[in-house]
Amino acid sequence: MAGMPEAKKKAGRKALAKTPPPTTTWRCPRCARSFTQKNQRHACGAGDRSEVLRNRPDSIVRLYGLVEAFARSLGPIEIVARERYVLLRTVRIFADLVIMVGAVRIAVHLKRKVNDPLFFKVASDARHVTHVAKLQTQKELSAIKPYLKEAYQASLETRKKPG
Repeated sequence: MAGMPEAKKKAGRKALAKTPPPTTTWRCPRCARSFTQKNQRHACGAGDRSEVLRNRPDSIVRLYGLVEAFARSLGPIEIVARERYVLLRTVRIFADLVIMVGAVRIAVHLKRKVNDPLFFKVASDARHVTHVAKLQTQKELSAIKPYLKEAYQASLETRKKPG
């Protein structure tokens, strides 16, 4: 990278630092969605974004659009929309959203517990710690972006098989 402007060097390093997505082991023959587990149970299709945003205030539609745009900027993702719910996933879900009348409720799945007043609920299981927040402003979205990025990167890591 010698002789390159500093901005191009940084961009090159950033591109190299991206973790490649895990390899797909199974693709649903009906809906063509890909999964790491063969015959993964799922609802076929990715749904329709307009369904989750129907009858919501413009401010919430805009905020959801910003969440979606940021998630897409992280790398290849699939967005699955059902009724009021939206799942953000690589081959695993890294965040899920509920589109409410006055907020976007977001659950971010991390590998660690975070103590941040933005999160009003934290729950854990064997694989991850789920942090829940209600987003009503762009400032709140900005505060949650680093956690969303961390969750995205964790979703790309291959799971170690027991044994």
